[in-house]
Amino acid sequence: MVREAIDGIPEKNVPRVLWAGAGFLFLMVCQSGLRYVWRMYLMGTSHRIARGLRLDLYNHLQNLPLARYQTIRTGDLMSRATNDIQAIREAVGPGVLITVDAIISFLIFVPVMLYLSVKLTILALLFAPLVPWITTTVGDRIDRLFESMQVKMSNISAFTQETFGGIRLIKSLVLENRVRQRFFDLSEEYQEEGIRMASCEARFTPSLTVLTHLGLFMILIVGGMDVINGAITVGTFVAFQRFVVQLSWPMEAIGWAVTMSREGVAAHRRLQQILGIPQVTSVRTPAVERKEAPLLEINHLHHAYESNGDGDHFGLKLSHLKVHEGQKIGVVGPVGAGKSTLFNLIVRLYEPPEETVFFEGKDVASIPLVELRRKISTVEQQVFLFSEKVTTNIELGMPGSVDGQEARKVIRTVCMEDEIEELHDKYDTYLGERGVNLSGGQKQRLALARALIRKPRLLLLDDAFSAVDVEIERRILRNLLTEYPDLTLIFASHRLSIMPSLDEIWILDKGKLVAKGHHQQLLQSVSLYGALWQTSERSLESRKDSLEADSIL
Repeated sequence: MVREAIDGIPEKNVPRVLWAGAGFLFLMVCQSGLRYVWRMYLMGTSHRIARGLRLDLYNHLQNLPLARYQTIRTGDLMSRATNDIQAIREAVGPGVLITVDAIISFLIFVPVMLYLSVKLTILALLFAPLVPWITTTVGDRIDRLFESMQVKMSNISAFTQETFGGIRLIKSLVLENRVRQRFFDLSEEYQEEGIRMASCEARFTPSLTVLTHLGLFMILIVGGMDVINGAITVGTFVAFQRFVVQLSWPMEAIGWAVTMSREGVAAHRRLQQILGIPQVTSVRTPAVERKEAPLLEINHLHHAYESNGDGDHFGLKLSHLKVHEGQKIGVVGPVGAGKSTLFNLIVRLYEPPEETVFFEGKDVASIPLVELRRKISTVEQQVFLFSEKVTTNIELGMPGSVDGQEARKVIRTVCMEDEIEELHDKYDTYLGERGVNLSGGQKQRLALARALIRKPRLLLLDDAFSAVDVEIERRILRNLLTEYPDLTLIFASHRLSIMPSLDEIWILDKGKLVAKGHHQQLLQSVSLYGALWQTSERSLESRKDSLEADSIL
């Protein structure tokens, strides 16, 4: 159209000029409309892909073994879920858009250029064979630099998360300047890596632009001479020159597309490192039910953590342990004896070997995880509460609404009714992050209420009263035995005052069962239990003396 208009001007051919102008306008309107449509489709698809990746990653993380979270930092996971997925979105959105645009431009422009002048087309594309070499060389470097940048960003994210998670400790130890300097150093490392990558990218796109302009330079010289010699018309020369200028965009687009695609590949590789971790299988073995079996049975259980490299690693070996319906079992032992590990194996937070842990007569590996964990509730020493209402935290995990009377019953059981009534909005009071506006003992009691309201068949208490006052602990345990007489309970604790009230006591040491029996029997026959009992009693007397001193003051 440009050629027709320019060649029609010297001839004073008005219809030809008007026709060319109208055709040019029509094509521009069509191009604008169609570009809007396909950009919307491509960009929209990239956002849907990013959403799908986030959902896949989140669901995958929900089903990873607990042991994996002990080797992956939270900040690193957050970086992969945000920065890396964003890089992938840009690769499959703008990156694909630019690539498709460049390909279509080449497919349209080059044939028309050949139609106008084969010689000028060859000159315009004379340096094009250098493009693959440049893109390959620079692209590999961008790949490496981007992955290194993402690792450094993960370090920043992890450090930031740990810093604000432990802000109380940092303030109490006056470590503000030290962590500020560490954050500054991490930021400097990220900046230096970013500058190296920016320097690489800064050389990439201009190099491709220079190649295009060299072709334009050849056309101006050779094409200008052809116009002077009458080999081509002025309109053809101008139209060809416009095509070469239009071709400069695809050349630049190649640079952008390669950068985005390489970043996307590196980000996808980092994402696959997480998505490639095997998930916990809901059901590992076919269900085989054993009739007239106890509620819980442990036989030939052997679980070992991964070695730390020096050959020293913990192993849990237990056998011939049974818990019948309604029994109250105590588990005691020194620190590191394996009490928490045992509880984690029962609810399959760690995967036990097959045919070693049985619940309701079935191998726990054959019970769907949802079914197993709905029937077994666990309260740990470290409690997590969400920034929600008190009632929301109590009802957490329940399939439907909870009866108000039932909620108040569990609150009375954990001796927390008066304290909740003193809150500003009572049961509708919003808790701060991790329940920051509650004491440690209140958090543990609220977690116990959350476990009780699920009406479990088996309740596991893992040192769940470590932050609770001794007298309140006794009242809670008395309430448990009174209000829930049929509840099967396994109670692990370093406080042994409750042990005489339990049906049976298991003594663990270094992952092995030392002895089991009743309190008086073990006190007379097992020296380890006697030592633990004396330590517990001395601790209890010390706490009583401290409370009496406080009351006097």
